[in-house]
Amino acid sequence: MTPICRELMTLRRLSHHVLMLATLSSVACHAQTVMRKATPVDAHAAAGKVTAPTLPTGAAELEIDRKQIMSLSVTPALTLVPVRFSKNGDTAGPPFHQCGLATVNDTGETHLIVTFGTDWTEAESCVSLSAIGTAESKSKYPALILIYQATTGHESFPEPVLLKWKAGSGMYELDAERSQWITTQQLPYTIPNIRRLLAKKAAESK
Repeated sequence: MTPICRELMTLRRLSHHVLMLATLSSVACHAQTVMRKATPVDAHAAAGKVTAPTLPTGAAELEIDRKQIMSLSVTPALTLVPVRFSKNGDTAGPPFHQCGLATVNDTGETHLIVTFGTDWTEAESCVSLSAIGTAESKSKYPALILIYQATTGHESFPEPVLLKWKAGSGMYELDAERSQWITTQQLPYTIPNIRRLLAKKAAESK
C-alpha cells in the first residue's frame, strides 16, 4: 500500500470518529427533562411515602391530589406529589389550608416543600392546585410552575408559584422573587403564558 493510500485511510477513520463524536455531542446537548403524568404504579408508590409525619408541625387533614402526581425524567427518578393540609395553629375560625409539593425519589426519600400559605402567600388559604408544569426543559432540574386557586375568605383567585432547584441541598425551594414578579404582570395565569414570560425575561437579561 502506498503512503498516499495509507494517509487517505487514516483520514477516513478520523473523519468517522469526528462524526460519531459530533453526533453523540448533539444528542447530549439536546437531552431534555420532561414532565409527564406518573404511571399508576409510580403514583401509588410515591403517594404512600407522603404521610402525616412528613407534614409541618401542627398540620392535619392531609389531602393528596392523586390526579396530578407527576414524574420528571431525571436520574435518579423524581415523582412530584401535590398535597393540601389544614393548619390553624392556636387560632379559632374556619380551617386555613396550606398546599405543598412532596418530592419522592426512586429510593423512597421524601421531602415536602410548603408552596402556598407561607411567605408572601401566608395571608391566603389554598383551595387547590389548578396546574403544574416546567418553566423550561434544558436544565436537568428545571424550575417548576404551580398555579393555585386561592382565597382570602372573601374572594377566590389564581396565584402562581415558582420553585427552583437548589443544588446544594438537592431539593426544590420557593423562588419568592420571580414568583412575586410574575404576579405583577398582566396576563392570564397558564403554564404556557408563564413559560413564555420567563423566557422573555431571561432573554432580556442577557
